[in-house]
Amino acid sequence: MKNDANNNRTILIEQHKRFSESCLWRLQREYFDKSGIDAWVNQVPFYITSNPYIANCYAQIVVRFIRDWTKQHPDAKQHPFYILELGTGSGRFSFYVLKKIRELLQTLGMANISICYVMSDFTKNNIKYYETHPALIPFIEKGLIDFAIFDIETERPISLLRQNILLNPEVLVNPLVTFANYIFDTVSHDAFTVRQGKLYELLLSTSTTEDNLQDNKPKDMEKLSIDFKIHEIKNDYYNDPHLDDILNQYKNTFTESSFLFPIGSIRAIKFLKKISNNKLFIISSDKGYSSIESLNHLGHPSISFHGSFSMMVNFHAIANYFKNCQGDYFLQTPRKGIKTSVFCGHFQLKDMPETSLAIQQYIEGVSAADYFTLHRRVSDSLQEYTLEAIAAHLHFALWDPHIYLKLTNRIVSLVEESDLDTINFIASNMSTLASNYYYMPKSDCVLFEIAVFFHAIKRYEQALQYYLEASKYVGRQFSLFYNMALCQHNLGRIQDALVNFKHSLELDSESKEALEWIVYLEKNTDKPMDKG
Repeated sequence: MKNDANNNRTILIEQHKRFSESCLWRLQREYFDKSGIDAWVNQVPFYITSNPYIANCYAQIVVRFIRDWTKQHPDAKQHPFYILELGTGSGRFSFYVLKKIRELLQTLGMANISICYVMSDFTKNNIKYYETHPALIPFIEKGLIDFAIFDIETERPISLLRQNILLNPEVLVNPLVTFANYIFDTVSHDAFTVRQGKLYELLLSTSTTEDNLQDNKPKDMEKLSIDFKIHEIKNDYYNDPHLDDILNQYKNTFTESSFLFPIGSIRAIKFLKKISNNKLFIISSDKGYSSIESLNHLGHPSISFHGSFSMMVNFHAIANYFKNCQGDYFLQTPRKGIKTSVFCGHFQLKDMPETSLAIQQYIEGVSAADYFTLHRRVSDSLQEYTLEAIAAHLHFALWDPHIYLKLTNRIVSLVEESDLDTINFIASNMSTLASNYYYMPKSDCVLFEIAVFFHAIKRYEQALQYYLEASKYVGRQFSLFYNMALCQHNLGRIQDALVNFKHSLELDSESKEALEWIVYLEKNTDKPMDKG
């Protein structure tokens, strides 16, 4: 214990703990449990794994995998394919990927394939949010979605809340398809270092200042101090040849490096293999390392805090675990940003031709990481883009509401000077953009912005339609009623316009424009006012 310059004592929380047994993981769980869906509102980053582009990549691979499997096992069509999403989070990815999977099954003549998408999370707070989400309800009503409380850090049965059944070897006749996005980086890891041919464990000590404690718990994880102490270990650390073989490989390969070992993720994978008769097909996107070269010459692990915290995932270790268990894997070639990987239990990708082709196209080709790199460049250069370039980017992004919301002001400002073909191209895809809307608390409503676009190009009937749709999400707002009134006036619906101008004035009693319209329309109900 010591004092800082402000005489604020530093308190030792834990000392020389095995990393996977640190209190940090408990604090992580408590954060997500307490925050619920609010964790994904401007705190935990999730866009990169929750957009239509990555969802399309996953859906293309999964549908090809189902096609490969049913060709080789015709009886598989008699049983459902369960798709389990680990740590569902906001639910936005679930919505996009399930929508695309259904579309592909229809297009490819596979509508007779039964699927059940399982949205899982360890906290009930998130499950409650999914169960009543307007974008998910149609899928729920069709029996395409089920829910499960599942903590991947504990080996407990996965019970489907709607069907009231357990996922077990009897139910999982077909392979269990599993999505693991931004989840392996948030569950327990062990930490090691190699020095002069010897393997050491990194033991963790955690401390913080006294003013950051409440009820003996840290209030802000970003104010924690993390220190490591090395402790030499012997062979058979895990007493599991599949895992110890990987540690020995690292010890014999690295000149000097520290590395994380994703023990929490591997334990979860072991459990999923057990309940699925070893027929497991995982797609995972996360920040991490996918080659042994990238793991060499690293310093002690760093922890990224963002409300919660996350670590770099050792995909190379997970891949080698599958290999040691007679499974298979595909690791994306190294590139900056997130990595997408595929893991197979008890079957080989070389025997799955359509799956392998889809992996080459949607993971090794223009991947989610490549897409995000381009998206970030566009986001940084909005003022340089013409409407034609913006339209092309939106089309490439599969009409993503998140991107449109960033561009909406720019788009409207360019309408008057743009060509009709580009405007019509955007307008014709607005229904796709709207169908991709997934409501999140405290976020802007893309339906409202679509209405503004149609308003700007003077398609008032369509604008009014989207304003009405937006009202379900934005509630009573001045701009909503005022804009609706302008559209109604231009459509000659004077009495409706008058009503909505009055509603807008109720919400902003100081609006001179609304008052001016009301006075004018009450005096000249049969004479359209040339304004707005």
